[in-house]
Parts: sequence; structure tokens; C-alpha cells
Amino acid sequence: MKCSGEKIKNLQSYMKRKGLDACAVTDLDGVNFFSDFTFSGQGDAYLLITRKKAYCFTKQMYAADLKKKTPYLSLVGSLACEDIVKKARSLKAANCVFDAAATGYLAGKLFYKNGFKEAPGLIAEVKEVKTPLEIKRIRKACSISAKAYDIFREKLKAGISEIEAASLLEGIMTDLGGQGLAFTTIMAFGENSANPHHINSSRKLKEGEIVLMDYGCKYGGYCSDITRTFWFGKKPSAEFVKIFDIVKAAHDEALKNVKSGSAAGAAHKRVCEFFDKNGKLAKYFIHGLGHSLGTAIHEEPYLNARSAKTLGTGNIVTVEPGLYFEGKFGVRYENTVLITDKSVKILTKQ
Repeated sequence: MKCSGEKIKNLQSYMKRKGLDACAVTDLDGVNFFSDFTFSGQGDAYLLITRKKAYCFTKQMYAADLKKKTPYLSLVGSLACEDIVKKARSLKAANCVFDAAATGYLAGKLFYKNGFKEAPGLIAEVKEVKTPLEIKRIRKACSISAKAYDIFREKLKAGISEIEAASLLEGIMTDLGGQGLAFTTIMAFGENSANPHHINSSRKLKEGEIVLMDYGCKYGGYCSDITRTFWFGKKPSAEFVKIFDIVKAAHDEALKNVKSGSAAGAAHKRVCEFFDKNGKLAKYFIHGLGHSLGTAIHEEPYLNARSAKTLGTGNIVTVEPGLYFEGKFGVRYENTVLITDKSVKILTKQ
């Protein structure tokens, strides 16, 4: 898939609307996002984006590859933040900003001292609406993750540990075309499923118990996120079936409230109401309903009770209601969805 510099153009349009002349980007995720290039580590590159051009301050080792893949970037052979300031001055950029929420202390102090203004959350705001290329990459990552589920279930055997099962699942995603993990896979057996962020252990799978798996891969630098909970064995317990059906119904109810123009927190509140109508269960729903994702696994907008965001066309978010009963079991059901003008499309559909 070709890179076009479209995300830089989006930022430039945002800057024009806000009356900004230049924006400094120093965090790794922000640099990789706007450049559409994968730098290895924090400090490998910085960006200065003006209304008309984008400058990449980086190491010589990246120069040849960047010239080939990102012709929309003007390369500067320096990694000194002081040179970002000098470049802005040479361009006579008066109203310069940096994202205080995504800038290290020393770089932020330097920018502030030299007249750059703080613009906390700027990068997160620009990242909220996905471009067609971003949607294509996320859709592919989601397709790989969804396909991996059925293959994994066929290969799952009693006696395997959580760590081994996670490795098996990750290998399947790689075989299907996944390009690394979106986050650390959560593989929880039995009572461990009651911990939403369980750390995989050597605990082995037995016949007749719950498996909760929260996982995702990357494709083209973009993440997917999916959770499935199922019964391993012949006949699921009546208690599991009851709770699973409630959680799945809550997920479907949430989708009715995840739409363009709706408040990001509305679906979370609706799920809480739904859980309480079905047995006063809201107290067992102990996390937010979801979040956006992109080059990072957690991005704005978040679907939780505290969110003041409004959802819009081009947002991609997770919808992941769950109920957790400490010491017993938990059930979570999650899909990644795309919000369009008129509907919500599930990207992790099997």
C-alpha cells in the first residue's frame, strides 16, 4: 500500500483552521503516524510540519529509505530539538505549537522557552478520524485476527498452558499475514477470566471451563482488537450460558448507540442500564465500553462515562462489554467497528 502524506495534509488543514503556522512532533507514535514510516525507537526522528511542508529530522541511516518511501518529507540530518526551533525561525513561522501531552519534558521545556505554545491533545484529535488508507489497513488487521479465532479453536487441546496457547494464537496470526502484535495477548482460563487484564501464566487448560482471549495483530502499522469468550468442552454450564447471552446482548445494544453524532459516553451508559435491567449486574462491569485504535491500541475517542467526545464518521472504536465475578469467571465480548454516515460496520466479524 502506497503512502501519500495524506495524514500530514489533514494536520495542515487543521493548522490552517486554527491559525497555526507550525507544529513540532517528537513522540515516536506521532512521528510514525504522520510520516507513515516505521522508526525503531524514541528519538530516531522528529517532525516539524508547517502549512505547506513537512520536515523530518533524523539519522543518516534512514535517509535512503525515507527518500524512496516518503517523498513528501524534507530531510534534515539532525536530531537536536534546537534545530527544530532554528528551522521554524528561518521559515518565519510565528504561531508554533507542540503537543504537550505527547512531548518529553526536556523537549517541551525547550519549545516553551522559545515561544512555542502548548497544544495538548492536538495529535490525538487529528488521529480520531481515519483516512481511507488507515481504514484499509485496520480492516485487514481485523480480518486476520477474526480468521485466527476459528483456526485456534480447532487446534486448542486440554493440557496446554495459557502462555503456550497465546503463542499458538500469535503464530496463527503471523501465518495469516499479521505483522506483529497490537498488544500483549491475554489468554485466561477458568477463574483467571475474572481479571480483565490477566497476565498469562503456566496454568493449564482443563475440559469443561471458560477460555477468554483478548488479542490483536498489526498490519501496515495499524492495530486490531478482538475478544472472544467460549466454553472449552462438550456442554457449557447454565451459569456461563446465561452470562454470555447477557454480555452478547449488551454488545448488540451498545451498537445501536455507537453512531455518528452520538455522545461517546452514551453507549457505555446504555450498557450499564442494560446490565442492571438484567439482574443488577452493572457493578460487575468494571471498565469502559471501548476505545479507538490506530497506530496505537488506545486512542481517542474513548467510550466511557467520562468522555465528552462526540462520535463521527470515520471513527474506529472497540465495543467490549464484560462481566467479571472475582474468583469464579468473567465474560467479555469485543469487536472493532467502523462508524459510517448511516451505520456501524463490524470489522472483526468471523
